[in-house]
Amino acid sequence: MTARLLCLLVVLSIALIGCRSEEPSPDGGGVPARTAAEAAYVGDEACASCHEDLYAAYHRTGMGRSVSRFDAATAPERFGPQARVYDAATDFYYEPFVRGDTLYQREFRLDAEGAVIYERTHAAAYVVGSGNATRSYLMDTNGHVTEMPLTWYVDRARWDLSPGYEQTNLRFDRPISLECMTCHNGIPEHSPFTQSHYTDVPRGITCERCHGPGGDHVEARLEGFEPPEGTPDPDVVNPAHLEPAQRQAVCQQCHLTGISVFRPGEDPTTFRPGQPLAAHHTVYATEEELTDPERFGIASHAARLAQSACYRESALTCTTCHDPHRPVAELGADHFNDVCRSCHEGAEDEPVCSRPGAHGAEAMTGDCVSCHLQASGTDDIPHVTFTDHWIRRTLPAPRRPETIDRMRVREEPFVLVPVEGAAEGPAALLDEAIAYFEFYETRHRHAGYLPEVIRRARAGLAAGAEHVEARLALGRALAAMDSLAAAEAVLAEAATRYPEHARALYWLGDVRLRRGRPADALPPLERAVAVQPAFVEAQVKRAEALAGSGRLAEAAAAYRAALDADPVHLPGAWNDLGFLLLQQNRMAEATPLFERAVALDPDLVPALVNLGSVRMLAGALDDAAAHFEQALRQEPDHLPALGNLGLVYAQLGRYEEARERLRQVLALAPGDARAAAALDQVEQRIRERS
Repeated sequence: MTARLLCLLVVLSIALIGCRSEEPSPDGGGVPARTAAEAAYVGDEACASCHEDLYAAYHRTGMGRSVSRFDAATAPERFGPQARVYDAATDFYYEPFVRGDTLYQREFRLDAEGAVIYERTHAAAYVVGSGNATRSYLMDTNGHVTEMPLTWYVDRARWDLSPGYEQTNLRFDRPISLECMTCHNGIPEHSPFTQSHYTDVPRGITCERCHGPGGDHVEARLEGFEPPEGTPDPDVVNPAHLEPAQRQAVCQQCHLTGISVFRPGEDPTTFRPGQPLAAHHTVYATEEELTDPERFGIASHAARLAQSACYRESALTCTTCHDPHRPVAELGADHFNDVCRSCHEGAEDEPVCSRPGAHGAEAMTGDCVSCHLQASGTDDIPHVTFTDHWIRRTLPAPRRPETIDRMRVREEPFVLVPVEGAAEGPAALLDEAIAYFEFYETRHRHAGYLPEVIRRARAGLAAGAEHVEARLALGRALAAMDSLAAAEAVLAEAATRYPEHARALYWLGDVRLRRGRPADALPPLERAVAVQPAFVEAQVKRAEALAGSGRLAEAAAAYRAALDADPVHLPGAWNDLGFLLLQQNRMAEATPLFERAVALDPDLVPALVNLGSVRMLAGALDDAAAHFEQALRQEPDHLPALGNLGLVYAQLGRYEEARERLRQVLALAPGDARAAAALDQVEQRIRERS
């Protein structure tokens, strides 16, 4: 989990219908007089006593039900043999089941005879998704929240791999980033600098995501304050009273597909309704994501709507058609057509519809939505049919979800463009550098992005702009191009400027380790852990630096601290701790650590080789051979696995197979004297048999 990963959580099928008022208040009000940043969040229950009907209706919407605990009594999922899912790319099977009131997901592997040779099971802590389109599941390991491999797809009433897992199966290890969590939920309590550690996870998108923190509003009401009739409340935001661009920003904080680049000092939790989006973050997307007439993402509502003449030529915003307080199912069947009529009635002799012979009120008898909004499969979520919000006169043919190829391969880099909220001047260069590096790391790992990251970051910094994330993108891009000395200089400068920024310290320590200087890596890594003890990746990297510095007892303690904090998502650390003990001839203590690593990841080559080696030393030759063979299925040219397997085969009397493996070793490493001597002995045994 050391690399940041694209969060492709299932985007909620959000029910937003009906509020039609588009005129701002006469005084342009709507933003609290006391800054929203100073107000406290109070939670939805504080709203219920005064807004009982709205509270009840909202909590029936998709947003209100966006995150929940699993409830076996009301769960729509189906279980049993038909729920089993096989991932051919990894040879893992998955199976959901319910025990008591808890949903579990089991991962397992079968041998040629159908016997289970590996399995792992975890409980779901949270359900993400209202159930209108999908339900995905999160597990919680001491506050480290990650996605689980299976999703329930409501339209098809079936289980399958979670979105994005068909490209890369991240198993139980996909971290739920702060941006993912915040757009699917109320404001969480996140441990800064960690990928996915939370001390509190709300249950659904709250009223305050659209109305701002309610502490001042509640306090004022309890004190008996009432705003003058017809004027906005000065202590809470009503988006209906905002200017159209600010009203739209309330939705755009989450409903824009792309890479988000936050302003210095901002993060996904700091946006306040009434704030211009450009003051908070910029979203970058590929040109194709915005203009492709057929392909669109499930969270692309605002960007696709912006392509529409209805949007460009009027004051149309999301709330023209959508009321976030009411579920779609509770609206009349003709609701959306009524919204269209409110703008397109026209005079009796004015054609408002392109259908032959359709004029005036006659045109309004048709179904505007089905003719002008495409319902189709999406580019990023399988088994789902969704509405493309690009309003057009003529629509492309709809695509069934199962016909969409989501494994897009491209030889050239994409061009990223700002969707909304773009900075200007040198700051824009830094934003672009951050966006391109994020895109490289999470979406399209093409080396062509790296020079662009470096060029933009250096130009923006030289022109006086400043952003810690741009310095990290620059340093990491240089490191990815093996310019480690230059990367260290950039990251050292970042750590000097931002001495409490744990990730800057972490990446500086990482580069120094890669340069073979563990003692120099220790100070920044020690500081990173001190700044954020929940940053387990920094704890593991610190243990690595301690081991490399010969401080083995301290290294072992550091590994154990990291594994106590997160015993589930760090199989490499279990292996590294075992190897550390093995170096000290503590094989009895090391063996269960290798076993634990393989139990978490049966394809982890270093752990397979280490476990095979201790099995070989213990005389369990068949077991040792099985581990070496599995390692070679993952890395066919792994020299220790080849050499040890050759020795095991020789001890088992399988001399021809031993000869083949040892010859492979010598083909890869011609000067390996031990392999040459072993091969001579094997050749002698073969001659003796002839």
